[in-house]
Amino acid sequence: MKFDALAAAERKDLLRLSELLEAGLLTPPMSVLSLRDHMAAAHAASVAECLAKLSAEGLPTAHIALVLRAFAAGTESVGDSSSPIEMVVSGPDATGGARDTGVVMRQLFARARERVLAVGFAVRQGKAVFKTLADRLDNDDSFVATLCIDVRRQHGDTSIDRDILRRFANEFARNEWPGNRMPRLYYDPRSLDPAERRASSMHAKCVVIDGREALVTSANFTEAAQERNIELGLLVNSQSVADKIEEHFMSLIVNGNLARLPLA
Repeated sequence: MKFDALAAAERKDLLRLSELLEAGLLTPPMSVLSLRDHMAAAHAASVAECLAKLSAEGLPTAHIALVLRAFAAGTESVGDSSSPIEMVVSGPDATGGARDTGVVMRQLFARARERVLAVGFAVRQGKAVFKTLADRLDNDDSFVATLCIDVRRQHGDTSIDRDILRRFANEFARNEWPGNRMPRLYYDPRSLDPAERRASSMHAKCVVIDGREALVTSANFTEAAQERNIELGLLVNSQSVADKIEEHFMSLIVNGNLARLPLA
């Protein structure tokens, strides 16, 4: 997928659209007419087509907003011809121009200097997925890995929250984490609500390294998602975007919206 339309749009228009998406005032499908109210008419059609493709690929509205912010941030670097965004996929690459999800994620873990924030829904075959990250933790005592993962009450499970958390922690430490030093693991306590209509999911999926680079993706931390499934993500080389993502999740932790899950 080409992003020429976003690269050609004005920075203020991209920021305006991202703000509307984040506020829920603009939602897919986004027509040319709806965009013309918020941006230069000359670019409305091409931008609408680009955003429609992102939405059709399954990218959530919040992630589309981040794409717009990333392109807006890219316009701040005058004379820098390199694109701040690369497409990352799992499964068949019809265009031949995208990078591989599993490879990109391992590269991010490897080149992080101080810290990694990883957010995901499902974890399976974690020992393969997290091998590079676990090695970083084991070899550098100052390195910090923060994982925000979905921990949920299965349908019909009447166990108390403490027992569900203990089982998850034991399973993660025994079967999913390949290293000795454990990451900082967080979950949303609302996901354990016995009433399914009130329970939440940690459905966001992203990796941020050092607050300077971010991968926003549909892929979970599973071998299937990173190697076989048809998944789409965007690797964003923008400190302003990466900072914003990291700040969001760290604020959820500081404010108590996400709780620490002790790991032995």
